[in-house]
Amino acid sequence: MNAATATGLLHLIAAEPTLLASAPADPDESDLHLRVREGRHLCLGCGQPARCAAVVNSDTHGPRWLDLCSPCWQTVRTANVLCGDAEGAGEPGEPGDADGQAGS
Repeated sequence: MNAATATGLLHLIAAEPTLLASAPADPDESDLHLRVREGRHLCLGCGQPARCAAVVNSDTHGPRWLDLCSPCWQTVRTANVLCGDAEGAGEPGEPGDADGQAGS
């Protein structure tokens, strides 16, 4: 996944959060690690087994799981930082922030 694709993915998630599974309203570190350890979730970016989990908050649909493999996580994280610089800083818990994510 390249940065342009990752940016598009972030916009798609914002536009259609129901593509992501519902997540707990206030996940803690153990919830995030359990999600990754379950091993049955696929990366939203490339379809490989997910190695990272984050919770993104939708204003209309509440918290949602974002499951990504490690390379896609890094690309989405970079794209989120770039989008944040261009369009304003992101909120805590959005992809790319240290809070609200777990990886292996």
